[in-house]
Amino acid sequence: MPPVPESFTAWIHRLPKWRGWLQLSPARPYMHTEGDYNTQYGVTAPDPTEGQGLCALLATHQIDSTGPALEIGCGTGYLSYGLARYYPGPDFLITDPSPAFLRLTQNQLEEHGAVPARRYYAVLNADDLGDLPSGMFSVIALRSTLHHILKVEDFIAACARLLRPGGALMMGAEPCESGYLLMAAVAQSIPAALKAAGIDMRPAWTERLDDFLATVKFSCLRDLDKTNAEDKHYFSPHHLGELGAAHGLQLKFHPTSSFRDFAPPYIQSFHCFSSFFLIYLQFCMSFDPEFVGLIRTHLKDQLAFIDECHRSHPGPEITGVFILRKMASGPA
Repeated sequence: MPPVPESFTAWIHRLPKWRGWLQLSPARPYMHTEGDYNTQYGVTAPDPTEGQGLCALLATHQIDSTGPALEIGCGTGYLSYGLARYYPGPDFLITDPSPAFLRLTQNQLEEHGAVPARRYYAVLNADDLGDLPSGMFSVIALRSTLHHILKVEDFIAACARLLRPGGALMMGAEPCESGYLLMAAVAQSIPAALKAAGIDMRPAWTERLDDFLATVKFSCLRDLDKTNAEDKHYFSPHHLGELGAAHGLQLKFHPTSSFRDFAPPYIQSFHCFSSFFLIYLQFCMSFDPEFVGLIRTHLKDQLAFIDECHRSHPGPEITGVFILRKMASGPA
């Protein structure tokens, strides 16, 4: 007779602790100051809609949510806050390699009221899932995390092992390769467009542009050592679908969507290519507002063409929600 699987509660209570946190990996700080993360991206207050939308997707796709949920890479709690509030299962394990991020998330959840699921916090690097029990979790949730993980195929294989049949790996805000390549191709025309308008590129602008183009190239290439990089990869739905299928996971992809789109008031967060492109350059790549304003003015025809091509449907695919559901039987 096979051994009875260990319960989540028993497993949690036998984990070692480090400075008050459950410890599944050695601690690793983020490459930038954790306390400045929300400021950079303009986040001013906790918003439950990201986690609420994820939970709505669980119901829509009939994903098992009777067991524990595991969040990998909680960051400042942008997904954690709503997931803890709306997840229907009994337990929620919140993890990140950075203790500073865990503290920010814990403080946010405690400050803004009690939530239904029992919450636990652990230091965990996503590349270290080997010691977690098989079949323990109904849901594994990530937001803007997969592109930080070094060995993506190993990670997906590990998640397939950890999931219960009928559970799912839920991933949002992951960058799609084709969309970022399009942004880089458009960005390469910035110097010529400004020169034609009689505007000289400032050295600081050239530095920011070169950094963006190098980032896109680095993230697309698959023959580089990315061990020490913070952001590592872009993805294609086809590739992630193949990786999932190899481990008994079936992909459902929602292009140009975020988890919050599936929560009330059901407003599409992706408006158009030009809006995403300009916001990304300013807030993610630190282009100064004057430079962004010039790009908006002098690349308006190129941007308008791309927007017009998608006037009847959102696109192109720059980001999206990836759902990898574990089938009842298969190789995982």
